[in-house]
Amino acid sequence: MEKLREKAQKILLKNLKKGFSKNLKKNYFYISPDKEHYHQWFWDSCFHIIVMSEFNTQYAINELETLLSVQKDNGFIPHIIFWNFRLKDRFKIWWKKEQDPDYKFFTAEIQPPVIALSLKKLYKKSGDKEMLKKFIFKIERYYEYLERERDPDRDSLISIITPMESGMDLSPQYDIVFQNFEFDPQNSVKKITEILFFYKKINWDLNIIFEKEIFDVEDVAFNTIYALSLNSLSFLFKEIGEENKSEYYRKKYEEVKDKIIKKFWNEEDKIFYSLYHRNKKEEKMKVKTISSLFPLCLDIPEYYVNHLLSHLTDPEKFFLNYPVPSVSRDEKSFGPLTDTRFLWRGTTWVNTNWFIYKGLLRHNKKDLADIIKKKTEELIEKFGFCEFYDPLTGYPGKAMRDFSWSTLIVDFKHDE
Repeated sequence: MEKLREKAQKILLKNLKKGFSKNLKKNYFYISPDKEHYHQWFWDSCFHIIVMSEFNTQYAINELETLLSVQKDNGFIPHIIFWNFRLKDRFKIWWKKEQDPDYKFFTAEIQPPVIALSLKKLYKKSGDKEMLKKFIFKIERYYEYLERERDPDRDSLISIITPMESGMDLSPQYDIVFQNFEFDPQNSVKKITEILFFYKKINWDLNIIFEKEIFDVEDVAFNTIYALSLNSLSFLFKEIGEENKSEYYRKKYEEVKDKIIKKFWNEEDKIFYSLYHRNKKEEKMKVKTISSLFPLCLDIPEYYVNHLLSHLTDPEKFFLNYPVPSVSRDEKSFGPLTDTRFLWRGTTWVNTNWFIYKGLLRHNKKDLADIIKKKTEELIEKFGFCEFYDPLTGYPGKAMRDFSWSTLIVDFKHDE
């Protein structure tokens, strides 16, 4: 494990970017996902902060500060920040479809709200209450933005408006929203491109987007992370003596957790499904994905835990040679497509394994958690820190190498 730690630190330092941005007229300090993905991604950065807290808390603080430095007045933080363009970036148009209408150098989308978990980890490693006070109110504004702007039906669950906002861009559960029942990823890519051009045309107006129900999805994994974050805020506010805020976020956590169970659980299949809005109705996206297992991270009743464990440990579903695949093996859409860049269609990812690992520990399933950890370590030892892996062979295919968030393996620990 010590060798993995040393290698993980080297990867993070290799992907470190720092300097002054002519684009944004600010200094920056962040770790990019890999050599090709040069820019700063929101939830990637949040994971990098968690891992870097193990090695250099000042570097982790610097990255958090950089991420928060572009926060809008309304609390929004973008999913990609373009601190500097390389020459080839100027000739690529993909990012222009997602460009914020008011800010040229970042996108109009969000990503899973991991940032409160990052702050909690950083605080626990540093013990620095002044640092905590410096950041916590800015981070709170981000969650206030989510509650205010991203919960159009006021059910305490957050809606995403593109698949990319889930962090799991081409997960086949979103094929359902696009009526892509053949589960052809190329068809979903076309639909995503269409909605991005429409969003750009209407200047990413959330009122219009939610009114037209273009892509209004309440995602299980996203909202589980949201709930975990509310619980983290409760802990952190208590640490600085803000008892009222701590109690508020504790209650919010319980409220969101209860809604996750009530709205996402499917009793027939005994699993959680995300849902989408269409014609003023809510429809479940009945594809078993890694997102379906995420409520293991919450203190949900044993009834739900046991059923999720039956899915997780089933070799015909999620318990493959290298668990946990992003799609259940018995789904029509299971790929895993490691020979393409159609992501999240059956491949195994270290960051989602990290969540499942932590969830298993929460429910005292140490033996199973240790198997997930051992298999994840084996993948990295065989193939390096890759973006994703084939759950049957382990082979990473066209995955990016030296991928920063796969260093999360160093945080597969029994410490929480």
